Amino acid sequence: MDFFEEIEYTDEDLRELISSQAEESIHLDFKAAGALDKTNEKRAEIAKEVSAFANSDGGIIVYGITEENHVASNFSFLDGNEYTKEWLERAINDGVQ
Repeated sequence: MDFFEEIEYTDEDLRELISSQAEESIHLDFKAAGALDKTNEKRAEIAKEVSAFANSDGGIIVYGITEENHVASNFSFLDGNEYTKEWLERAINDGVQ
């Protein structure tokens, strides 16, 4: 199945992005763990990135993968207890009008 058609992603799907050296595009963006932070600046940046995708043709932002020259290169692990799905949704909702 095509990565963009999946509803849920597994560790194997993410490993495949790295091993196949998937390239960022207008529909795919990789963000290292440092892109998530509880500062107002980082929360605003998260909302801006999501808004940009929503206002274009859509796409997927993968947090927790580093990129080199716009190619997936390695995992950048996140603390899922600190940066939960609910936290991310709140950061996006708070920053998008």
